[in-house]
Amino acid sequence: MKVFILHIPFLLQPKKQTFQYPTHNKDYGIEQDFLIWLKKQKYIVTQNPDEADWHYLPVYWTRWHINHHFAANREGLDELQAVIDKIIIDNAKTFTISQFDGGTLLNNGKMVVFTAARTINDGIDIPILCSPHRKPPVPIKKNYIASFNGSFETHPIRVEMQKKYKDSDDILIAGGMPTRFYKRWFWAKNYNLNTMASYIALCPRGTSCNSFRFFEAMQLGTAPCLIGDMDVRPFKNFIPWDEMSYYVSSVDELDSLLKSFDKKEAIEKGKKAYQYWKNELYYQKWCKYIIKELEQLN
Repeated sequence: MKVFILHIPFLLQPKKQTFQYPTHNKDYGIEQDFLIWLKKQKYIVTQNPDEADWHYLPVYWTRWHINHHFAANREGLDELQAVIDKIIIDNAKTFTISQFDGGTLLNNGKMVVFTAARTINDGIDIPILCSPHRKPPVPIKKNYIASFNGSFETHPIRVEMQKKYKDSDDILIAGGMPTRFYKRWFWAKNYNLNTMASYIALCPRGTSCNSFRFFEAMQLGTAPCLIGDMDVRPFKNFIPWDEMSYYVSSVDELDSLLKSFDKKEAIEKGKKAYQYWKNELYYQKWCKYIIKELEQLN
């Protein structure tokens, strides 16, 4: 299979963005990562668009939309659409990578969008990655069945989860805890340690169906549980997700899981999740699955 990288003006690849999330993350994401990886694949990339099976549109959608105030009042969208329309050679042969909530926010036509953060938009699910967290040099004792640290207002399922477990001693549901690993880690009050001290990391959907938290939990060696109306664990045709994670569609299903799960199995899932994150899903590792998905589409 051959891929042609479409030529785009520099304004569609902003050098930086004005807002970082998560707060510990560097200004780098999957959109930049895939382009770097693809340029190294000499056996895939072609300079001839006519012989290519696919055309890659390397727009940095997240930086663009964040720098245009998250497209509020359609800011930046008309300009973006006009430029894109001039670039695309064959819409049906074009694909792009988007991390931004809502994808490209444009009229995509038949273009294939690989998206890390679907809301109501269509797309092929991919990981939503961020910089790795620091980890303590010693093992962390499991003190919780499950834990969640984060905001609640981004989706009703989070509010429901908070109400369900607010009085629980072994299921930790906490508000906006810090997400960085501080030297005074023995306080055991930050996101990293709470996650590592849990058998299961609760990863409820927020504004989008996916969550950075899911892949952060993998990096921290805790089995993640995605909670939401859509199972957006990526590359399901190639990755045995049930061997290293959980998925439930509602808080009721979550409650059943937490009452019946096997602790030894959860620990093994966490170990396998870390190995898969490190070897298959971290930066530059996940990109090969895009090619596998495109080959299946062909």
